[in-house]
Amino acid sequence: MNAMTTHTRRTLLLLLLTLVVGTALSAWLFRETLLSNGSKEDSARGRPPPTVETAQVERAIIADHIRATGTLQAPEAVTITARTAGRVAKIHFEEGQRVTAGALLVELERDRSEAAVERAAARLEQRSSAEARREELMAKDFVSAAELDSAEAAAREAKAQLRIAREDLDDRSIEAPFAGVIGRRLISIGALLQPGDPIARLSRTQPLDLLFMVPGVEIGRIESGQRVEATTPAYPSRRFDGALTLIGTEVDPGTRTLPLEATFDNSDGLLKPGMFMQVALLVGQRDTLRVPEAAVITEGPNTLVYALRPPAEDEKNSDATVERRRVETGTRRDGWVEIRGGVTAGERVVVAGLQGLRDGLAVHPTSATEPSGAGAPPAESTEARR
Repeated sequence: MNAMTTHTRRTLLLLLLTLVVGTALSAWLFRETLLSNGSKEDSARGRPPPTVETAQVERAIIADHIRATGTLQAPEAVTITARTAGRVAKIHFEEGQRVTAGALLVELERDRSEAAVERAAARLEQRSSAEARREELMAKDFVSAAELDSAEAAAREAKAQLRIAREDLDDRSIEAPFAGVIGRRLISIGALLQPGDPIARLSRTQPLDLLFMVPGVEIGRIESGQRVEATTPAYPSRRFDGALTLIGTEVDPGTRTLPLEATFDNSDGLLKPGMFMQVALLVGQRDTLRVPEAAVITEGPNTLVYALRPPAEDEKNSDATVERRRVETGTRRDGWVEIRGGVTAGERVVVAGLQGLRDGLAVHPTSATEPSGAGAPPAESTEARR
C-alpha cells in the first residue's frame, strides 16, 4: 500500500511539472506571436507607426595608436654662471622673460678691467717698439741675437696679457648662449660674484621634447617620424601634434619598456618643461565601419543596434521595420563607435526613438543629424599604457 502511494505521488508531481512547463511555453509562444503581429495589428487599427531617427552605417579610416604617458623636457637647459669675479652693476632681464641668443643678461663692474686693458695695450705698444729697434740694430750688427730674441719674447708676452685683459673685460658682460626663457633670478645689484656662481636658469622651450616609454613588444610597429598626439589636463580642450624623433637603443631589462622621444612645436609658449602629458603614438590605420554612439544599446554582455529593414532611404521607406541586431564594437571617439561585425556599410540604424522598439516593429524613419565629430576618425584601437 505504501509503495502504491509513493508511486501515485511521483506520478502526480510529474504531471504537475509537465503542466507548469507547458503553460510557460504556451505563454512565451503567445507573447512572441503578439510581438511579431504587433505592427500588423497597429496598422489594422489605424495606429501610425512610431517615428524614429536613423543614420547610415559608414566606412571610416581608424587610426591605431599606442597610448602612454610622458613628461616634457627642454632640449637645452643651462644654469648661467659668472665667468669672472666682480660686482653686479646691471641686470638686463626679468624672470620668465624670453630672450634671444646673444642677448645681454648681466653686466659686472668694468672700470678696473677697462684700465687693465689700457695698461696691457700700452705695454704691448712699448715692447713692440723695442722689438722693432732691436731688429734695426741687429741688421747693423749693433745687438746680439740673444737680445733680439728677448725683445721678441717680451712683445709676445705683452700681446698675450692684452688678450687676457680683453677676455676678462668681455666676461663682465654675460650673454644668453641660446634663445630661451629665463627662470628665477639668483642675484641682485651689488652682489659680489665669483667664477661659477649661478645667475639664472635658461631653458630652450621652442620646440620641446616629450619623453615617454612604451612596451618593448611594440618595437616592431615603431618608426622615426611617426605622428604623436598629446593632451594635458592643463588644456583639456587642446590637442598637441608632434613627431617621433628618437627611438631608444635598448629595452629596459627591469620594466621591459622602450624609451621614445617626440618633438612638439611650442611657438605659442603654452607648454612648459616638466608638464605631464598623455600620449598617443600613431602606428597605423585600417578601414572599418562606424555608427553614431546613440545607436548602440548595451544589455548585459550583449551590444545591440536596431537596423532598418529593408535598408532603403528614410522618407521613401514606407514599409520599414526594425531588426534587432547583435554587433561587435571597437573603439569610441567623437560620438562614433567602431562596428566590427553585425551590420554592413550602407545600412541604416536607429539613433533616436529607441524606447519601446521590438524586433519586426513597423516604424516611420527620418534622417538624423550626424555627430559633431563627423569626418574625424574614431579613437585608437590599440593601447599600450604606462
